Amino acid sequence: MDSLIKLFFSILLISSLIFGEINGVEGSDKNQRMYGFRPTKLFVFGDSYADTGNIKKSLSSSWKFPYGITFPGKPAGRFSDGRVSTDFLAKFVGIKSPIPYFWKDYAGKKRLQYGMNFAYGGTGVFNTQVPLPNMTTQIDFFQNILTAGDIYSSSDFSSSVALVSVAGNDYSTFIARNRPNSEFPAFIKQVVDQTEVNLRRIHALGVKKIAVPLLQPLGCLPGITVASSFQRCNESQNALVKLHNSLLQQTVAKLNDETKQSTFITIDLYNAFLTVFKNKGANPGSTTFQSPLKPCCVGVSSEYFCGSVDEKGEKKYVICDNPKAAFFWDGSHPTEEGWRSNMSLWLFILCFYLVNTGFKAETQDEFDKREPYIVYMGDAAEKYIVEASENHHNLLSKVIGDESKAREVRMYSYGKNIDGFVARLLPNEVEMLSREVGVVSVFKNTQRQLHTTRSWDFLGFIESKYRRSEAIESNIIVGVLDTGIYIDSPSFDDKGFGPPPAKWKGKCVTGNNLTRCNNKVIGARYYHLKRPNYNDTAADYDGHGTHITSTIAGVAVSNANLFGIANGTARGGVPSARIATYKVCWEEGCSDMDMLAAFDEAISDGVDMISISIGGASLPFFEDPIAIGSFHAMKRGILTTCSAGNNGPGLYTVSNLAPWVMTVAANSVDRKFETVVKLGNGDTATGISVNGFNPKKKMYPLTSGFLASNVTAGDYGEPSACEPGTMGEDKVMGKVVYCEVGREEAGGSSEGQDHIIKSLKGAGVIVQLLEPTDMATSTLIPGSYVLYEVGTKISDYINSTKNPQAVILKTRTTKMVAPSIASFSARGPQRISPNILKPDISAPGLNILAAYSKLATVTVHAEDTLFSIMSGTSMACPHAAAAAAYVKSFHPDWSPAAIKSALMTTATPMRTKDIEAELSYGSGQINPRRAIHPGLVYDITETSYLSFLCKEGYNSTSIGLLLGGSNETKKEYRCVDHKQGLGSDGLNYPSMHKQVGSKGTNVSETFYRTVRSVGYGPSTYVARVWAPKGVRVVVEPRVMSFVKPGEEKHFKVVIDGVMEEAMRGILSASVEWDDSRGHLVRSPILLFQAGKM
Repeated sequence: MDSLIKLFFSILLISSLIFGEINGVEGSDKNQRMYGFRPTKLFVFGDSYADTGNIKKSLSSSWKFPYGITFPGKPAGRFSDGRVSTDFLAKFVGIKSPIPYFWKDYAGKKRLQYGMNFAYGGTGVFNTQVPLPNMTTQIDFFQNILTAGDIYSSSDFSSSVALVSVAGNDYSTFIARNRPNSEFPAFIKQVVDQTEVNLRRIHALGVKKIAVPLLQPLGCLPGITVASSFQRCNESQNALVKLHNSLLQQTVAKLNDETKQSTFITIDLYNAFLTVFKNKGANPGSTTFQSPLKPCCVGVSSEYFCGSVDEKGEKKYVICDNPKAAFFWDGSHPTEEGWRSNMSLWLFILCFYLVNTGFKAETQDEFDKREPYIVYMGDAAEKYIVEASENHHNLLSKVIGDESKAREVRMYSYGKNIDGFVARLLPNEVEMLSREVGVVSVFKNTQRQLHTTRSWDFLGFIESKYRRSEAIESNIIVGVLDTGIYIDSPSFDDKGFGPPPAKWKGKCVTGNNLTRCNNKVIGARYYHLKRPNYNDTAADYDGHGTHITSTIAGVAVSNANLFGIANGTARGGVPSARIATYKVCWEEGCSDMDMLAAFDEAISDGVDMISISIGGASLPFFEDPIAIGSFHAMKRGILTTCSAGNNGPGLYTVSNLAPWVMTVAANSVDRKFETVVKLGNGDTATGISVNGFNPKKKMYPLTSGFLASNVTAGDYGEPSACEPGTMGEDKVMGKVVYCEVGREEAGGSSEGQDHIIKSLKGAGVIVQLLEPTDMATSTLIPGSYVLYEVGTKISDYINSTKNPQAVILKTRTTKMVAPSIASFSARGPQRISPNILKPDISAPGLNILAAYSKLATVTVHAEDTLFSIMSGTSMACPHAAAAAAYVKSFHPDWSPAAIKSALMTTATPMRTKDIEAELSYGSGQINPRRAIHPGLVYDITETSYLSFLCKEGYNSTSIGLLLGGSNETKKEYRCVDHKQGLGSDGLNYPSMHKQVGSKGTNVSETFYRTVRSVGYGPSTYVARVWAPKGVRVVVEPRVMSFVKPGEEKHFKVVIDGVMEEAMRGILSASVEWDDSRGHLVRSPILLFQAGKM
């Protein structure tokens, strides 16, 4: 044994020399990392050594002070003063600590992506003295989740690790039951045999790597060493532990022989503990503990424990002055510092194991600083993907100086239409690549977010009344970049559709839950470059992509509704069009590099339109993947329609700002959803939600989160807001609960108060909002979201009534004045190209009914899987995309700019008193029927966009790379050699906008425009102007005559005036060309002066 301990001391010394001193969780992460085949999920099974909060607060000391005083500063369900083994292992592999199983229903899907912790303190492989799930049951929980398939799939386990911790509770139970010592060896074998069964089950469920800690020296736990005043371990107990560990090591060796690979590893906690105990300062990787067997937190006498209080609430325990100086926290569990000291040894050994079984170890400089960057190199018109890939490798090898490393860090090459690649780069490599000839930009990959029926009829786009040719429309292919598609939705039935158009060059890449395409959905691809083996399918597990796609091109489905609400026929704007889906959004968001890959292939596949309801931070165009991808699409005649974003109503919140995309705001339709709450005193309170539940009683008991508070909750949350763990089930069961909430996002979701009250068996929930909302949210139980003043009345009723009652009625639809801009819809102006008005246009995006994915249900009801009601500029974008596709079906030879112009100049201005009107809706609400005959269009060529970029100050060399063609052509492009656009904005845009200086009140701007006649025969247009008093708008010439279609005319608009105080920095006007034959070509004019709003 001495030689073994010496070996461990040696390994510890070596690890400290290699990795440096590990002085914190962050330190372990900083100095040891893995890349290549790197764990992405951690699943944990076991007891209190691994539990991070599974036990209910009322049952466990781990939720009582002083547990958690080091981390997170209050009790958090861990049996220590801070972090435990699970936290250290998670940090080591580079992920967040997995969510406890008990809290899974309160966590969003993004939080579940790191795995799950099934460990319960006090449990063992068999039943123990605590009535909590043993390891067999914990694995049952795991298996049930996998069977359900709504959180994890089999592909998730290709890079997963399990921690299976058994810390000795089976043996303490054996002793407590007064079993004779002679039976101990046989019982140890039973425990190890059951552990083997458990390990086999976990491996059979798909986990690739399983770490099994050996038993710690139980004879050294403070609960045992107290007999010697914490001076000596009980060696007789440790001898039994050695037998357990020996049998377990034999079992693991046998399992590895059977699997023919090192699937399992034992972590020697026994010798790790002893090594730390005996460390007297000679080992720099571990803390020196003066009294390692003495706990930090103990009861004041034998009848009390750490965390005990008497009936008066007075504490009956004492804590050491410095928990970092103690190895043990209480009678059984290490402190955070104790775990850290162990970690310096056993994580090193685990690292050695992973290195030799499919993982690679890397230092800080070679992993922590390496992050995915997109190296954008312009147009790839004359490149083949193979040639491009080799060119990218050569460039990367030159910069890195290591050909092997270059292949290792390069993640993906674009090359069909967009030239560039993705690589994991260090900061100095980013700088060097940025200076290379042929590189436009190098920018960090970021995660962007989704901008999360009756609507077409509201637009006057009634199916029986609008013109369309099904044959021509079926030749239109719309590409959708989103969360994928649920192809089995009736909205994508291909009955009556012929084969795909001959121009289609794309693929149907099948996978889980998407095993085919059809003649409606003709293409499917998916992109997940950071985790290429993760859930590889274009199937929609979110519902967002299915909703978007059916809004654009879903076939008509009668009796579409959600819980009987909003019943009618659901259809897309171009129901005969074809669909190609490109899945770029996953649980963690939508990656820049994935979106650019999708653009690159969609362009080559032959799509006619691209719809993308995704956005993020506004960046210069050469660092924005949507701006880059859509530019290359525009070059090939494809219009990209984008959502404006959901960060309204503040100014400067709009995203997707490139002038070659159509940016869409969200407006209401003439239908809203009301959910009425009847109170026991006869009063009613009207709120908003999508509540599909018919009440089963006339009245239910009514309470509030405050009145239902759990007296043991302590400082763990705010009961009045119905936060998790703050209310008692006995006080909520069967009642409607009123919750106070500060903001819409704090409670207006299916993962908010409705979920919490449902878990406590509540009958319904009423949520107060401080900020008004126009979004109707589906609820898991009967629910209604009410305004602040309405909520105050409900609260007053509860507090003034002995037995308050309420009932929440099923949601009803009512008429409302429309359209109006949704409160969440992002507003301009913008800062990237300040003289382009964004958003361009608006479309219905509030409470839209459309198809949904059966793989992502709204609530627990089976009937919610076909259709859903959603809100956001995400929902507005597909309306505009469909309108653009409709226009293209009549004018297949029109450029993207001409189609966009037709939609903008025929849009319906909204009636509003808001001074910033055009900043919220641009030109107005789309009018597809008028857009097919706009009369005049403002067209913009690729050359005009390049000149515009020159005027905006972009580099000539970078602009040249956008041209494509030969390298010589690219090198020869110089902005000074090209005529730049005239006037205040320098672009032939359908709207006119200028951000003027903040000083002074006099304004004078000139806009130059060119229009082309697209009407029938000769025509004459007269300019009509609207402007506020004191502002002069002059159009020259005022009359334009066209002899034939295709003829172009030029005009200019001069604006002079004073920015009055009442205008608050916004001067709004318009010019409209009228041919007296039904064509009204309108352009809004907006001057904005910052600092005046």
